[in-house]
Amino acid sequence: MNRKQFSTAFFIFIAVLCVATPPARKAIMGMQLSQVEGGLRIDSVFINTTASALKLKKNDVLQSLNGSKILLMEDYQKTATQIRADDNVTVEVQRNGKKTKLSSKAVMRPFETSEIADVTYDWVKFRKGYLRTITRKPKAKNSVPCILLIPGYGCGSIENYSSSYNGKMINEWLKNGYAVVTIEKSGLGDSYDCESCFEADLKTDIESFDAGYTYMEGLPFVDKNNLFIWGHSLGGMVAPEVAKRHNPKGVMVFGTVFRPWSEFLLEMHRIQKPLLEGMSYEKTEEFTRLIQKVYFEFFVLKKTRDQLHDNSEYKAIVESELEYKPNSNNMWGRHWRFWQQIDTLDLAKTWSELNCKVLVLHGGSDYESCAPIEPVLIEKTVNAAHAGNATMVQIDDLDHFMMKSNGYEDAVKNFREQQYAKGNFNYKIAEETIKWLNSAKK
Repeated sequence: MNRKQFSTAFFIFIAVLCVATPPARKAIMGMQLSQVEGGLRIDSVFINTTASALKLKKNDVLQSLNGSKILLMEDYQKTATQIRADDNVTVEVQRNGKKTKLSSKAVMRPFETSEIADVTYDWVKFRKGYLRTITRKPKAKNSVPCILLIPGYGCGSIENYSSSYNGKMINEWLKNGYAVVTIEKSGLGDSYDCESCFEADLKTDIESFDAGYTYMEGLPFVDKNNLFIWGHSLGGMVAPEVAKRHNPKGVMVFGTVFRPWSEFLLEMHRIQKPLLEGMSYEKTEEFTRLIQKVYFEFFVLKKTRDQLHDNSEYKAIVESELEYKPNSNNMWGRHWRFWQQIDTLDLAKTWSELNCKVLVLHGGSDYESCAPIEPVLIEKTVNAAHAGNATMVQIDDLDHFMMKSNGYEDAVKNFREQQYAKGNFNYKIAEETIKWLNSAKK
């Protein structure tokens, strides 16, 4: 081998080695934060985490993380999500009126284990980088039906599912013989060389779950004739967009939207402003009529938030409702363009194109997806195109976070107290999905 051939072979080897040796696992930060003036207040610190290794305390105000100034939650998220196990971590906090600097090594997030499932961590190639997948399969089972789980819009990692309503739903599916594939959104969890979820657009989300479905198809233990998609909340808008690229046996959606996003939002405000803020119905209508004009210019005319903020009539409402801040793209936890793109989805067309079984679930106590016309429109659209394919089920005491709640007011109380984490999961939703899955896979 001559020098040129050796050089070429060497660099190919290095390139393969770089792909085959992913970076260290992400750290577990382990603290709950809330926004205060001058930074983020630490409300709680969990043991065996980076926060506890740093010896952070409740009521410390986090002001700097690894040299990056922390004023807003998005500042923290952008920095914290890049920290991996054994990285050096330095923070500056205000403690009892004094600035304190603390340092430690980052603590690795533990791997999930399960008594009822084989849990597999893997990677999916995505654009220039890799997305983390976590697959849970009923222990020692093969040729099993499988579900791709698509969550709501937020930038929360799949690593957190075990302690949430998602984990409770997954466990019920596992107990009944169904494997579940979860895949990170761009840049979350252990994923690397991917755009941050907080900057990613809708196309990126759809492509990431499309990659997750393709990954599910290739798993050696799945029954390829019985692959399903679950979409919760805004994930129920993404689910049919992914399904139309494949040939699933069925699609399940819960607490989702059919109409243009800007149209749904008006109905949501009319329900939520009196419910959550105590606003009078007269003031709510005044608010809704003003924001309707803002939404038209934002969603339909595609104006930027800067342009809307320059309008003196809109300035205050753009700051309060569209979360406008100078030099920030954040709006409701995603880049503001993400929401413009959601509004462009023609879900009537997409649902009509699907020729598979569809389960549409609605909670009677769901104050988030509070428009009961949404599931009806999905069911009717699917069945008009493919008679008998869609089934709709309403569970009266079910709220958006899969808790058992008796009406909107009870659901608000339960959410604020995080009752879903305290055993208040409404198992009726799992029962309905399992009954439908067992029927659909025959």
